[in-house]
Amino acid sequence: MKKYKYFLIIVIVIMIIPFIIKIFKKSHTVEYKKNNYKIKETFYIRNNYHYYDFIISNKKQTYSYTINKKVNKNKKIVKKVNEYKKGNIKCIIPIYKGKTKPNTYCLKDNNQVSNYYLKDNKNYQDILKQSKKYKIKTLSSSSQKTKYKKLKVYKNNISNNNAFIIWYYKGIYILKNDELNTQKFLDYDIYDNVLSVTNSRYYVLFDNSSVNGIEKVHYYDLKKDKYKTFKLKEKLSKDSYINGVCNDLIYITDNRKKLEYTINIKKKKIEVVGKEELGYVKYTNGKKSILTKSDFFMKPQYFDNEIIKNKKISSEDIIEESSYSYYLENDTFYKKMKKGNKILLFNLDNISKWYIYNGNIIIIKDDELYIYNDETGLNIIAEYNELKYNKENIVEFWSK
Repeated sequence: MKKYKYFLIIVIVIMIIPFIIKIFKKSHTVEYKKNNYKIKETFYIRNNYHYYDFIISNKKQTYSYTINKKVNKNKKIVKKVNEYKKGNIKCIIPIYKGKTKPNTYCLKDNNQVSNYYLKDNKNYQDILKQSKKYKIKTLSSSSQKTKYKKLKVYKNNISNNNAFIIWYYKGIYILKNDELNTQKFLDYDIYDNVLSVTNSRYYVLFDNSSVNGIEKVHYYDLKKDKYKTFKLKEKLSKDSYINGVCNDLIYITDNRKKLEYTINIKKKKIEVVGKEELGYVKYTNGKKSILTKSDFFMKPQYFDNEIIKNKKISSEDIIEESSYSYYLENDTFYKKMKKGNKILLFNLDNISKWYIYNGNIIIIKDDELYIYNDETGLNIIAEYNELKYNKENIVEFWSK
């Protein structure tokens, strides 16, 4: 009887182990074949989002793309690759295990381009007709706008669960597709809003108006639409800047004190995480590194949207996020996966500022605010005259 119990326990443990491994698994890379295509699949987690990078190739063509889907961290999720060709357009439609919806990934003259770039192409439209059984979403944009305060807002172009936050010198405008709100923070104007940031729940402003330093924190709960403030137990000097956000903690560096802090908004807590004897924390694409004092204070250390240099890309403005480099060449936006294709995304002239947030490109052009992502294409969000004169840290993007 005891032997049977031990045997049963061993069997149960053996059965449970794969589930435990899957719970703690954060990445994998596998290579396999479907049809006549080689598939390299890389899974990883970043900011609690699940991503799959794919490089799918045969002897003549290569396609690279990313999907953001939770499919239980499974491996080899592509079960079939359908291919289509019309004129100079070649496309594949990968079919996945489970309920992940398929999409097209296309080459024009053997160069990969976005679906948005092809949306008016007759050959591409014909391919969509051939593959209509897969119900590929056609990209469209709304020109209907609503006047709100000093803005004109294209509410129908804002995706569900997203919000745009625009600083108006005393507070913020909160733009969602189902509501438009205003939240006043101050009784006076702050024109250079250099100390604000958004995490997974809050828009946060560090009040830098006092000559004595930064003591007061304003924050707006984007889920509950509530505004609150609190005082920091340790005052920051005016010579401070925000490094970025990781695991919902806001990292901020005080240049005068030579200290790095984390701010936990939910707990209203400030904590020193970087000083000379410990080293200083830097996150790059979610990976933590520790820098010495001399290296850390050589220049501002930003976690995201840091302009980098890349000798292989002929652009002065290159931002890396996750496995992609995003860049602008002659009014044309591109992105390139490491070891993957250069992908032409869209054309837009007179761009004055752009940022990357989880694969979304946020763009300021004159007095207009735009967003681009692969699922919805390029869409105008708002018109606001102040964007012509103040572009630095005036716009934040939030996604549930």
